[in-house]
Amino acid sequence: MEFPFLKYNTMKKIIFSIITFAVLLSACTEPFDTELKSSYIRLVIQGSINNELKPHQVSLTKSADYFSNTPATRVTGAEVSISDGENTFDLHEVSAGLYETDTIAGETGKTYTLTIISEGKTYTSSCYLNYCPPMDSINFGYYDLSAYDIIDSSAYILLNALEPPTPNNFYMWNVYRNGILETDTINEVYFSDDMFINGHYMYNVEIGWVRKVEVADIITLEMLSITNEYYNYIYQILSVTDWNMGPFGGPPANPNGNIIEVNDNDNNNDDPLGFFLAYSTYRITDTIPEKDQWFELKWY
Repeated sequence: MEFPFLKYNTMKKIIFSIITFAVLLSACTEPFDTELKSSYIRLVIQGSINNELKPHQVSLTKSADYFSNTPATRVTGAEVSISDGENTFDLHEVSAGLYETDTIAGETGKTYTLTIISEGKTYTSSCYLNYCPPMDSINFGYYDLSAYDIIDSSAYILLNALEPPTPNNFYMWNVYRNGILETDTINEVYFSDDMFINGHYMYNVEIGWVRKVEVADIITLEMLSITNEYYNYIYQILSVTDWNMGPFGGPPANPNGNIIEVNDNDNNNDDPLGFFLAYSTYRITDTIPEKDQWFELKWY
């Protein structure tokens, strides 16, 4: 069984062709000057907690105008805590704008609430920590492009795992090579729901890829069980960035996060940006074998 909707990089090639066409069309229009008004300065919150035993972090910065070249202002001196309904964990500011818990582990099945008090305002967000199924193994595949005189040294990661029978599960995958994160930006991660594989065994499902691999490279696949809200959040970010169709796309808009200001009475449309995510994760590691042990993949 394949996941055509997971092959983001293939989709990106198609989207790039469409964007190129759009740029050519837009080049025929006359230039114009416009002066954009400054937007409200808003708090930007990015934080998470998962089932790993470690310190968990929350980052606080302030937004800037679109064309601003100055670095984001880090928000210091805030009171930050995370609660599971029974215990409250205070976060300590370890550097400007970066707050960290002590070494703790989130628990599957609990709802975690983030509370932030900064500059006289209170912000809050809640997120449920879902169960992440284990992965059995990973294999490696390749596409034979010799007919096109192309030598492809990329390895495609093939997942073997049983997807739980409960519906409405959402996943994200990260890829590491020799301990270094390859999917280090949002447009490189792989994410999916379980609409077409709910309760089924995933055999050699193509999840991600690594460019220019060498034999004995150590590959780690990290699987995250995320919420529906975070899945939609990623989708919204990509829709206004990498998937945007230029003049043929919709109007730009800020992605809808899950953080609100408590008792927001000023009607300034200045709710914070960002997301607080609770998730569980599972990792599996293997070594790149000789290519005769890879699986040949087909485009259809």
